[in-house]
Amino acid sequence: HPELWPYMPLFCEALTYLGTQKRDMAQIETDIGLHTGGISFSPFVTTDLGNLGHIEAGISFGSHCLDQHIASMYELVLELVRETNFGNTGRLRALVSAMSANMFNEVADSGHAFARRLAGSTLTPELQASESLRGISQVRFLSGLARLKDLEPVSERLRQVQEVVFNRLTMRTAVTTNQGSIDANQQALDGMIANYPQSSHNGAAEAPAKSGSKFSAEAARVFCPLPFATNYAAQAVRTVPYTHADSVRLQVLAKIMTPNYLHREIRERNGAYGGGAVYSAPQGVFSFFSYRDPQPLETIATFGKAVDWILDHTISDRELDEAKLSVFGDLDTPLSVADEGMAYFTAGISDDMRQERREQFFEVTKNDLKDVANKYLASDEARQHTSVAVIGEEGLDMAGDWRREKLQ
Repeated sequence: HPELWPYMPLFCEALTYLGTQKRDMAQIETDIGLHTGGISFSPFVTTDLGNLGHIEAGISFGSHCLDQHIASMYELVLELVRETNFGNTGRLRALVSAMSANMFNEVADSGHAFARRLAGSTLTPELQASESLRGISQVRFLSGLARLKDLEPVSERLRQVQEVVFNRLTMRTAVTTNQGSIDANQQALDGMIANYPQSSHNGAAEAPAKSGSKFSAEAARVFCPLPFATNYAAQAVRTVPYTHADSVRLQVLAKIMTPNYLHREIRERNGAYGGGAVYSAPQGVFSFFSYRDPQPLETIATFGKAVDWILDHTISDRELDEAKLSVFGDLDTPLSVADEGMAYFTAGISDDMRQERREQFFEVTKNDLKDVANKYLASDEARQHTSVAVIGEEGLDMAGDWRREKLQ
């Protein structure tokens, strides 16, 4: 259902904004505050750990509560899932306007994240999906909805999303609880699932597989003009999936390039507020970016020079050790109790896989870093899997074959 895809963020916000057929949102919010620590819904996209061409997509929702409120929590979630009143067009209009304004402001504040998604959207199905959910095309989509005089067709689309997404056949659950509350959770969960919608068609399960198989990666240069005086640049390179041996080497490579070369060149020489390299292992994408950048085109040339630098540079023991320590700092960020096990639930990354990956980081050598830089960032094949994006001032001199993406 590709035509429903852009409605997913609006749908998730609507579930906790519009109210239900029987009650308005103020009453429901009182109950949510009394019985839970909040209820959230959000779209998600994850890539198969062994295949960048295959994604899973859907909506994740969660809540937490004290033991005495377990039954109430599940009932409230079910009420929002089943009974949200998408026909409440007055509230819907206010929500669309607020979301459109918020996302527009987000581009000004976090343009580097939008630029990275925009560059990566031509390279992997996950980033293409993420771009339509949280990128420039979503900003454009919401601004189009905000201009509509009649929102009834939008209400109908949201009902269709509800039918496709909330389907017992394509649902999985994770519960984090103490030993004494397992039975109470099981009983309440069984009750919720028994009343959970079950669609006869399996559309939700089919959609991700189809979107993955149709996708073909292509290099692109994209420019999105903005009505304010700031610029962001990004370059994305499609590399290897999470389970590939080179994935850990690319992660260390990004950590070496940022403090030892990119920060100096992008911030101190080009005058940007900041910039660097990031490797997203689950997405299999290596990215460069700059933040609030007066010279985005010079910065894109700097991204290329950074690759030349790593190939010519004699990496010191200290640089390698500091890069690995930075990686371990990311890996060992403390997890809340609620997040334990969620990497496996959402992306299929088990504790054993994480431990094996940790051990691989110790083995990364200086030659490994040169090899992956040459193979994935400098080769002719790498250029066919590299895209760049600039989000910035209308007056930039964008000579050459840049595809323009308007914001509104």
